[in-house]
Amino acid sequence: MQACSRLLKAAFPHATHHSARYLEWLYRDNPAGTVIGFNAWEADQLIGHYACIPVDLRLDGQACQGLLALHTAMHPAYRNAGVIYSLARKTIKLATEQGYACVYAVANAASTPIFVKALGFQCVSPLTAAVGWRRLRPDWGAALAANRFRRHWSAPGASWRCANPSSASGLQPGDQGSMVFTAATPYPLVHAYGLMPVESALPATGRPAGRGLKLFLGLLPQGTCRFAGYLPIPERLKPSPLNFIYRPLGSAAPAQLERNDIILGCQDFDAY
Repeated sequence: MQACSRLLKAAFPHATHHSARYLEWLYRDNPAGTVIGFNAWEADQLIGHYACIPVDLRLDGQACQGLLALHTAMHPAYRNAGVIYSLARKTIKLATEQGYACVYAVANAASTPIFVKALGFQCVSPLTAAVGWRRLRPDWGAALAANRFRRHWSAPGASWRCANPSSASGLQPGDQGSMVFTAATPYPLVHAYGLMPVESALPATGRPAGRGLKLFLGLLPQGTCRFAGYLPIPERLKPSPLNFIYRPLGSAAPAQLERNDIILGCQDFDAY
């Protein structure tokens, strides 16, 4: 983990969370399974890293396991896109052989074309990014009626998600059979705010977020949530637009997805 931590810090010098402890939590402690990926070495130095973690999903209402692609990193002293492509293709081949249904990720504007052109991902939709002060109350009946893709959170999985050592977070009961996920952000008086529909209530964990603005990053089917009291974040103010990307690996997964097929919150990817 120390070698991975050093590489990620070199590749993403402005990020502050890539500690060895964070990677142990992410790669080893995940109750859905341990990390799947490949590394590239130059002598005793790690220079390339591609990693996905197993996740429990509901695809067309059916329980299955997929992968969340999290880390794609090349050491800045060894710029060679072919290395990353090779690591990613090996990972996708291994994941297919092991029976995972799909791979998804949330990619920034720079990496999205690489995933789409070189690795066969579908760019489904930009995420909704909005800041507000009210609780969101989606019509979960309508949102779930035609849902084709969402994370399934069990009690062990949700407790693990809220134990992220790099970000204080919590889980509290929401409306209409949902839970509310909150996490700290780098911005004063702003906390990340995610919603997850659940079949049965999960144990509350962590502290409820205090006063302040709510940052929603995710996807809800159009027309199922009014976003009253929220303002969209202008494109020019976003550090980088975020896109939901997706690749099926087997017949259990939809061949393609549309924006309205998806329920996604910040808890479902690696934002916080």
